[in-house]
Amino acid sequence: MYISAWGEEIVTDNAIGNEYLEVIMAGITHPNPTYRIMHNISKRFPYDYYVFEYVISGVGYIETPEEKYTVKAGDFYFLNRLRYHIYYADPNDPYEKIFVVLNGSFVDFLVSSHLSNDSVYINKCNLKGLMMHIINLLNRDGPINYNKLAISILEIFQQAFPSPYHIKSTTSRVPEMIKNYIDAHITEKITLDDISANLYMSKAHIERVFKKEYGQTPLAYCQSQKIAQVASMLVTTDYSLSRIAQLLGFSDVKYMSKSFKKAKGKTPTEYRRDKLNKMNQSQK
Repeated sequence: MYISAWGEEIVTDNAIGNEYLEVIMAGITHPNPTYRIMHNISKRFPYDYYVFEYVISGVGYIETPEEKYTVKAGDFYFLNRLRYHIYYADPNDPYEKIFVVLNGSFVDFLVSSHLSNDSVYINKCNLKGLMMHIINLLNRDGPINYNKLAISILEIFQQAFPSPYHIKSTTSRVPEMIKNYIDAHITEKITLDDISANLYMSKAHIERVFKKEYGQTPLAYCQSQKIAQVASMLVTTDYSLSRIAQLLGFSDVKYMSKSFKKAKGKTPTEYRRDKLNKMNQSQK
């Protein structure tokens, strides 16, 4: 264990892991009115890790290009990888929190199974005991017990986020199943035929139940999620438009740009320029 420049107790830093599960950093942030962390502000150094934090006391804030969030005692929050985040303590009531930073295919699977592609998730649930259990697992002498760690991480997802396997009723579960399928395959070119074949439902039934639940067709929802991903990647990466179109399953750049302008009122190039200028000004 050591104390960071922010006065944090770091129990592990770049622990030896594997592609399945890797602990990047973990510890406890003590109240510090000047505490401020930034992720993916510079596209030269992408922060490609998942962040899990539980607020013990005090108040803090999380900022993304789209929104500002307030977190307080009892809040658990998750920050998605490769996203623009600034998070910091309230100067008058700085928070104390437990944090764990992870990577690996195991976490990738849990994120894709339980969550959509949003940048920030916040849930008020008492995870202090579970988060401290992880800290204790990492703070022992000798090798990390990755089996116990994986179980604890799975418990976090089960407690903090709605499980995709929880069945309320067959009828109410169908729209959620459709939504989960779209979220999990958002980087692909999705058609109604794909959804129908994978969920063993007729296309008419899929469209009817999804629109009744969410107020839009499945393909309209898919398009809106893709556009949200384009907006995020324009700000957090220096990928070309053709690369972004390829990664998100658009047929070509022209179609992506036309769809983006229709949704956002700006071309992707204009959006990137305006957002980056705004971020640069906020750093001055």
